[in-house]
Amino acid sequence: MVKNPEVYLFVEKNNNECLKAEELLRSLNIPFILIDVDKNGVRGWMLKDFGTMEVPLLATQNAVVIGLKNIENFVKNNIIKPL
Repeated sequence: MVKNPEVYLFVEKNNNECLKAEELLRSLNIPFILIDVDKNGVRGWMLKDFGTMEVPLLATQNAVVIGLKNIENFVKNNIIKPL
């Protein structure tokens, strides 16, 4: 069995792309840690570490993916869902 990498999804409230990214990961049973940037105040940290404050942002050990379409493509091509 291949273990999924740790996946972090950075989102904000009232953002349709963020909701769709969250729904995508849940529908594929991909475990992830949800980080609400409004609630946790991490936008400055995102800019420093990821070079952007845009959401949705998906971060794994090996990749930072910004935007719903890019997240969809990344998940499709790189993340193996559990059997």
